[in-house]
Formats: sequence, structure tokens, C-alpha cells
Amino acid sequence: MKFKTNAKCNGCKTAILNAVKNRFPDAEWSMDLENVDKVLEVHGIPENAEMAAQVEKTLAETGFNGSWIQPVGR
Repeated sequence: MKFKTNAKCNGCKTAILNAVKNRFPDAEWSMDLENVDKVLEVHGIPENAEMAAQVEKTLAETGFNGSWIQPVGR
């Protein structure tokens, strides 16, 4: 799953990654600050609206915005 975020710097990236890794410790997380959408990507959790909402909630609790980038064709 991929999420567009409002992260701006490495400190933002660290805060976001720490929060999602704490909430979903078995998933593999990465973040691309070079991408215009500051994309947060996860592997290892179900790709569905319920999980996306949980990730978005975790971002909000950390002080950031995030929205699920749904795959084309869904």
C-alpha cells in the first residue's frame, strides 16, 4: 500500500516511520521524501480500506496527514 503524506523533512520521516512501525511491527515500511507526494509505502499488511484507515489514523495521531493511493482498477 502507498500513502501520500505531508512530510517535509527527515525529522518528519523519522516520526512517521517510528509511529507506523510501533503500530504495525510486522510490516515493512519505507518513505520517499524525493517523491512530490512524499510517499509512505508498506508491505506486509492487507491492502484494504480498513487497514488504510488505520494507517491514516496513525499518521493523524502523529500530527501528519496521509491518504491512501488506491491502485488503478479498484
